[in-house]
Amino acid sequence: MARPSIEFYYDISCPFAYIASRRIEALATRTNARLSWRPVLLGAIYRATAAPQGAAGSASDVFNPTKKTISSQSFRRTLRRLDIPYNEPPKHPIKTTAPLRLLYFVSEDQRPKLTHALFKAYWVDGQDVSNRAVLANVARQALGSDVVKAIEDGSFEGDKQRRELEKSTDLAVERGAPGVPGFWVPDEKWVDKSGESTTGRLYWGQDRMHFVEAALNSLRSGGDGHDLQSGSKDLLSLIPRCGGKNIPKGEEVKLQFWYDFSSPWAYLGWTQLARLQRQFGQSLQIEMKPFLLGILFRQIGAPDTPGSAVSKQRQTYNRHDHMDWVRFWNAVNAQAGNLDKNIEFHWADKFPIRTPTLLRAALIEPRLVEPLYRGCWERNLDMSSDDVVQKVIDEAGYDGADILKRSNGPECKAELRARTAEAKEAGLCGVPSYRVFRRKQGQGEDAWKMSGELVWGQDEIAVVEDMIAGWEGEGIAEVGGGKGGASKL
Repeated sequence: MARPSIEFYYDISCPFAYIASRRIEALATRTNARLSWRPVLLGAIYRATAAPQGAAGSASDVFNPTKKTISSQSFRRTLRRLDIPYNEPPKHPIKTTAPLRLLYFVSEDQRPKLTHALFKAYWVDGQDVSNRAVLANVARQALGSDVVKAIEDGSFEGDKQRRELEKSTDLAVERGAPGVPGFWVPDEKWVDKSGESTTGRLYWGQDRMHFVEAALNSLRSGGDGHDLQSGSKDLLSLIPRCGGKNIPKGEEVKLQFWYDFSSPWAYLGWTQLARLQRQFGQSLQIEMKPFLLGILFRQIGAPDTPGSAVSKQRQTYNRHDHMDWVRFWNAVNAQAGNLDKNIEFHWADKFPIRTPTLLRAALIEPRLVEPLYRGCWERNLDMSSDDVVQKVIDEAGYDGADILKRSNGPECKAELRARTAEAKEAGLCGVPSYRVFRRKQGQGEDAWKMSGELVWGQDEIAVVEDMIAGWEGEGIAEVGGGKGGASKL
């Protein structure tokens, strides 16, 4: 079996890179991969890619208050689920140029141990790692006294270290990184959007490490790294889970799925609802919650099209990321025996899609959600046109003219406005969003109680599954299928 390789790009100043640093060695062990640690300057990546995020020091600087709240909740939930020690630093961001150069001063064998020590100093102990005395003390505790003299006299920041840090940073940008953590799989073979065969693939984000693991498993089994099924028997098991695949006996669960047809990410979330229904059975009720995303964006101070308000580098990566999820969910479906229709995604030629008519039609006839979604994101139809929408409704076996007439009535319009107001009141910042409610079997409608927090993003569907199965913040996630087959992260 071939031994694959992986390069890990990180900056000590990034909390998500810190989380990844706690997981990457276990992933490399599981996949028998050669792991290379590559420190980079996150600020330089932002500058090189003209990124609005991070311009004032932190990626969350550009978030509106609602998105900041949801993102903060998600971050702290991730820390709990992965059992990551963390304390909010008294000062952030701290300039990390010196510690990053130190990482290139020490040998590659010493780099992982020093990296862990620096991350701990920053994100657990709240120390200023830009201070030479602090840096010397961290290095002494991690590696001994040999490196301390070079810190004290400044020789650890020589031309060689400067060049190596700059080279790795430039290479991360060249390979497509919009930030850190980044994971470069040099042997993966895939076809880019222009149809060109490409070797080498970068993944971004600690919450995309299951893609990395699947690619490495594929390479190790003799595949090309892009065919996810060639090396992983159970792709879903690569996503950290807190165990439990069933609703506790005697309970019922209601899952609210908040969506707008305008979002390709909400479309992906919708494709997984049938899988959740099969998994949890009749004790799970799925409540569809359509609302006007554009109105919500204006109310909370978000751009009308958030995807275009980021750097070109980030936009390009987002396209690749969406493709990765389509590939992943199709492979999951294939492993389950193709119980659902394959996702045949197509980026809409006319975007953004005007969706008030679609949303009101779905309110009148909920069974239209599927043909309307497929019209938007698979058939590449002009779903902003009432004539096209009427034809799609007719093809689905309903009276399109009648439904469109009713959807333009005052009652339906008022209901959609009320749903949108409810979304704002619930604290949503985007779609898809999920809320989980539970009650004892046989109780009335007023017995539903919200379980856990609001979850935003189809990429957090494993959290949603755990919440459906009863996880409310206690219990640590594992990789590998839960009890008996699990491994450390």
